[in-house]
Amino acid sequence: MICGGGLVGASLALALAHLPLDICLLDPAPHAPKPRTDDRTFTIAQGSKRALATLGAWSRLSRKDFQPITEIEVSDRAGRLGLTHLFADELGVDALGFVTGNVALLAALYEALSETGVTLRRGRFAGMTTNDEHAIVTLAGEQEGKRLECRLLVGADGTHSAVRGACEIGVYRHDYGREAIVSNCRVSAPRPTTAFERFTPDGPIAALPIGDDRYTFVISRPDATEWQALDEDPFRDRLTKTFGDRLGRILAASPRLRFPLMRQHAREWVAPRVALIGNAAHTLHPVAGQGFNLGLRDVAVLAERLAEAVRGGDDYGDATWLRGYAQVRQADVANTTRFTDGLVRIFAQRLGPVAIARALALNLVDGAPALKRMLAVRTMGLKAPLPKLFRGIKP
Repeated sequence: MICGGGLVGASLALALAHLPLDICLLDPAPHAPKPRTDDRTFTIAQGSKRALATLGAWSRLSRKDFQPITEIEVSDRAGRLGLTHLFADELGVDALGFVTGNVALLAALYEALSETGVTLRRGRFAGMTTNDEHAIVTLAGEQEGKRLECRLLVGADGTHSAVRGACEIGVYRHDYGREAIVSNCRVSAPRPTTAFERFTPDGPIAALPIGDDRYTFVISRPDATEWQALDEDPFRDRLTKTFGDRLGRILAASPRLRFPLMRQHAREWVAPRVALIGNAAHTLHPVAGQGFNLGLRDVAVLAERLAEAVRGGDDYGDATWLRGYAQVRQADVANTTRFTDGLVRIFAQRLGPVAIARALALNLVDGAPALKRMLAVRTMGLKAPLPKLFRGIKP
């Protein structure tokens, strides 16, 4: 049973669908045929696109559902100091990544799931107990009190995971003291396949192309509440002043969403008959757009190990076996966390000498092809060793 029918949970169900398993995807509102209206925009790394293609989901997206990124501009402040560019053609790939929305990708995953034997069950997780062979899940809501047994329960239910809580697994949490403001904007000088990562003294700003003259801006601020409350014109003026003029003027801005920024990791990833994946196991700062991509690598590793266990007749819900999954994922998660956290901390320093050093470092990277390749390989999710899904092979 997979608890949580979002992008990560649905991806795992699809990755396991060809195995001789009874799979139940549990969610308060399974997203077929029409997903929830949460249309957050996020970046799909090149490696993740390969995995989604292997699962049969990527081909179900129409061309209007995603925007390729062929250039990434990374800069200190408003693009006036240190500057680094990454180009897809220099790295021999068609794109460094792709920008898509939650609704489109979730619909593609559920369309693919509709052609499998996976059971979609409407229900909300209320609690669980375990015995030697099963996890016994109790439901709430419309099916309050109903109990379901499974050999393995996978918690894919997000940052505030109820599955993690039921297992009494604590978390390590760091609050960045910032909140993110998200707004879709029209700009006067679009560069439709270029993404931007700006590091300002108050926090990073990402600008992701979403087609034509539109960009999604993700703005980290200590005064995010004030920014959210601004009328459209003063908001556009502040954003233009803070981001710079690389995209010209901000012509229009959608109503702003706001959410807290934190880093969080589960103290344990597994318990008897339980495994955690995605944000239930780790939540990162959105800088560099690594969150979903990291969760999809959890999916790939867990699916690969489950396939081995099924074919070998092993008890994949056994705590000892599950610890192997957690151990395999530790290095990737730790390295990605250090990468994103390090970016935030280094660029948050306001001291003049530190700012000069940062600018010099960015300019150095821009003139060093080997360093740029190392940075690109990490952000594209292609750093070896890669699980089967990220090599184009079903587990």
